[in-house]
Amino acid sequence: MSDRMQDQWLDEDAGPVVPAYALTRGRVRPSNKDIDIVAIVTAIGGPTPVSLGPEQWMILSLCARSASLADIAVAIDLPLGVVRVLVGDLHEQGLVEVRPPANVARFPTEKLLTEVIGGLQAL
Repeated sequence: MSDRMQDQWLDEDAGPVVPAYALTRGRVRPSNKDIDIVAIVTAIGGPTPVSLGPEQWMILSLCARSASLADIAVAIDLPLGVVRVLVGDLHEQGLVEVRPPANVARFPTEKLLTEVIGGLQAL
């Protein structure tokens, strides 16, 4: 490996830099389901396999209290797509629970919009 290429993948403070796609083995989607950016992730107690990577251990520690996927990505400074795949792997192993976000607002029906327009016109 040339010195120039070696410098590209070496950070003096952190050591060798691992490209994000290497953490997911090139995968861009979780294997088990789509995980929304605001999905709530919670660690499930129980035995954890020793074979987890450091990033997955960080995710588990962050999820001891529920956290959204976006918050996890920010906290461990990884791209959202990478965190989505790692959380999917943890979910597949039964180590975390992934809940979709609550439905806060629903789109109004056509009937409701027509009534609102009629009410505004009556003013």
